Amino acid sequence: MRKYLLLVLVLLLGGTACQHEQEVPLKKETPHVAVIKQTGKANVVILNKDYKVVGEKKIGEFLIDGQVDGQTLYAIDPGIEPALKNLYAINVHDLSYQTLPLPYIPQKIFIHDRVAYIASSSVQPSGFPLMLVDLESFSLIDTFTVPGAARPFLPEANGVTLYVNAGGPHNYGPYAKKVRVGKGTAGKYEILETKDMSQELPPTDVISDPEKNIAVYAGFAKGPKPRWVKQPEAYTSKMKVLDKKNDSVLQEIDLDESFPQQIVRKGDLAFINHYTDLDMTGEMISVYDLQTMKLITKIRSETPSSIALDGSHLLVANVVPGTVSVIDTQELKQIQQVDVGEWPTKVLVIPE
Repeated sequence: MRKYLLLVLVLLLGGTACQHEQEVPLKKETPHVAVIKQTGKANVVILNKDYKVVGEKKIGEFLIDGQVDGQTLYAIDPGIEPALKNLYAINVHDLSYQTLPLPYIPQKIFIHDRVAYIASSSVQPSGFPLMLVDLESFSLIDTFTVPGAARPFLPEANGVTLYVNAGGPHNYGPYAKKVRVGKGTAGKYEILETKDMSQELPPTDVISDPEKNIAVYAGFAKGPKPRWVKQPEAYTSKMKVLDKKNDSVLQEIDLDESFPQQIVRKGDLAFINHYTDLDMTGEMISVYDLQTMKLITKIRSETPSSIALDGSHLLVANVVPGTVSVIDTQELKQIQQVDVGEWPTKVLVIPE
């Protein structure tokens, strides 16, 4: 009888222990990479350090750009049907989010010093709206009008500088312009300076050195050449070194591939993705030596819409196949490919 009672007690204790163990929540994976997809059942995907999918969620309708600040992913959504004008603040750990309605259709976002600078594609008589959002309060600070469609942003001590395309049918001026936005003497954000560049078109993307900027230009490799650009060949598939003081061209080379979109730097190497959303084509990552301005190699990657550096790895979002490629920046070859689902357009590294 005692043996029977002892056996029952052991079984009960064992069952209680098993039950208690099952109730302990599983340790959450640390988020390391965020992928934004334009559409799909889940359009935000989170990867861990091993580049494995650990979270995904449907947020909004049509995410087109985003940036990570701390442990929050900020994504903009212009929608399609229905049309939207939203900024989402997404917690990368559990994918909960807040929504901030915007006054204009968002197109591009850049974050610096806890302020989101959001460029709009809504054409106004005097230019294009630029919306500023305070990320601490998650509220709109102000809206300015800049004389052209915004291209790349560069951080400044008390704000940002953005390059704008001032030409086109609305004719806000004959040249590309640089617009500096920041805090003025009264402590309020304002347009501090607007000046013409000595070029007709702004760059597609820019990396900054202390005394120079290195810029890439997509130009007009496909489609009609607009009449208002007098020298379209001067901006077609180029990399230029610009003097930081006056933006004069110190050096330029023709790129071996068309439609450079982003340029990121790893030491003396520049990685450039070649992709156009005109017809979703492109299949190369170019690697250039910035000391010699010579092509080192090309790495094949189908429709590489976005690139980001992650230590010794370059991450590439591939739109059509729905993957993220992992490229070793020393061996200069792809070492991994991750399936993330349809239409990934932005890949972003989450800081620890």
